[in-house]
Amino acid sequence: MYGKGVYFASAACKSHQYTCLNPEHTWACTCKVERTLIIARVALGDAYHTTKTMWKEQRPPQKDKFGAVYDSVVVNPGYIKGHGKERQIHQEFVIFDKEQAYPAYVIQYEV
Repeated sequence: MYGKGVYFASAACKSHQYTCLNPEHTWACTCKVERTLIIARVALGDAYHTTKTMWKEQRPPQKDKFGAVYDSVVVNPGYIKGHGKERQIHQEFVIFDKEQAYPAYVIQYEV
């Protein structure tokens, strides 16, 4: 929804929505399976704060006329133009360079 990058969330409940491996289930299903979350440190750098969806972006937006681009995209809760539900509930972060993330912990749990 905010580009073709790697997505992170500040709330574990948002990440939990994507932990079921069964493709027939909707997000945030309650099936009794082991799930895995990775807690990561993410270097956002000079972040672009968006208020609209950015479906096809391959990288963060350009920030000046000289071609420099932002380092990441941050989406805060609130109204987001182009969002299917019109509102973003959770804060999300998108990076486009895998070197910006460092996995710190792996958490396995069951619902």
